[in-house]
Amino acid sequence: MASLLREGWRDLRRRVRIVWLSVARWRLRRALFEAETELGWLGWEQVDFFDEELSTHVKIVQDFEQTQASLLNTSAELSGQKADLDRILARETAVHDQTQAALAAERAPISAKLEQAEATRRLKIEAGERFARALEEMASLEKRLEADSQAYMRAERPNIQIRIEARKVSDELGRLSGERKLVLAGQANAAREAAALEPAIARMRAELQRIDSAASAARDTLAAATRRHGGETRPLEHQKKKSNLRMAHLDGEKRAHYRIIGTCMANEGVAPRNQPELLTKVFSLRDRDLRLSETLADLRAACAAVHPGTLIAFYILLAALPLICAIALHFR
Repeated sequence: MASLLREGWRDLRRRVRIVWLSVARWRLRRALFEAETELGWLGWEQVDFFDEELSTHVKIVQDFEQTQASLLNTSAELSGQKADLDRILARETAVHDQTQAALAAERAPISAKLEQAEATRRLKIEAGERFARALEEMASLEKRLEADSQAYMRAERPNIQIRIEARKVSDELGRLSGERKLVLAGQANAAREAAALEPAIARMRAELQRIDSAASAARDTLAAATRRHGGETRPLEHQKKKSNLRMAHLDGEKRAHYRIIGTCMANEGVAPRNQPELLTKVFSLRDRDLRLSETLADLRAACAAVHPGTLIAFYILLAALPLICAIALHFR
C-alpha cells in the first residue's frame, strides 16, 4: 500500500509539472517566434547567403514593402484631402460665427427699442381704455342727473329746497360737460400718440425679421456646408480605413516570412546590424526551449515507465478519497 501511494504521488507530481512546463514552453515558444520574427524584420535586407527558398521569401517581403509604401502614400493623400475639406469647413464655420455675431450685435439695440416702443404704445392704449371707461361712467351719471333735472322742472310748486337741488344738478351737469371735454381730449391724445408709434414699430419689426432671416440663411448655409463636408469626407475615410486595414493585413502576412528569414539568419549566425544583441536573445530562447523539451521528455518517459496497474489503482483510490472522507465524517 505504501509503495502504491508513493509511486502514485510521484506520478501525480510529474504530471502536474508536465502541465506547468508545457504552459511555460508555450509562452517561451511565443517569445521565440516574436524574437525570430523581429530578427527577420531587422535583417532581411542584409542576408547574402541566398538559396532559392530564402530568395523567394525575401522577394515576397519586398513586394509587401512596396505595396505597403504605395498604400501609405495613398493614405497620406487621403488624409491631405480630408484635411483640406476640414479647413474649408472650418473657414465656413468661422464666417458663420462672425455673421451670427454681427447680426446679434445689430439686433440687440433694435430689439430693445422695439420692446420700449411696444411698452409705450401699450400704456397709451391702456390710457385710452381708461378714458373710455370714464366716459361711460360720465354718460351714466349725466343721464341720471338729467332725469333728476327734468323731475325738478316738472314740479308745479317748487319750494326753496327743490330749487337748491335743481341748481346743484345743473352745476354738476356743467362740471361733467367740462370733464367730458378733458377726457375726450385725453382719449384722442392717447390714441394719436399710440398711432404715431405704429410706423416706428412696424419698421423695427421689419428690421428684426430681416436680421432673423439673414441669421436663418447663415445657419442653412452652414448646415449645407456640413452636409457637403460629410458627403465628401465619408468616402475618403472609408478608403483610408480600407488602406489601413490592407496595410495591417500585409503586416500580418509578412510576419510568417520574417520568421522564416529570421530562423535562417539565426541558423547561420547572422546578426542584424543595428541590433546585434537580438541574435543572442534568439540563441538564449532556443537553448531554454531545448532544455524544457528535454525535461518534458524525461518526465513523460518516467510517467510511461510506471506500471499501468499501479497508476490505475492509485487514481481510483484518489478519486474515491472524497467519498471515503464523507462516509467517515458521517459515521463519526
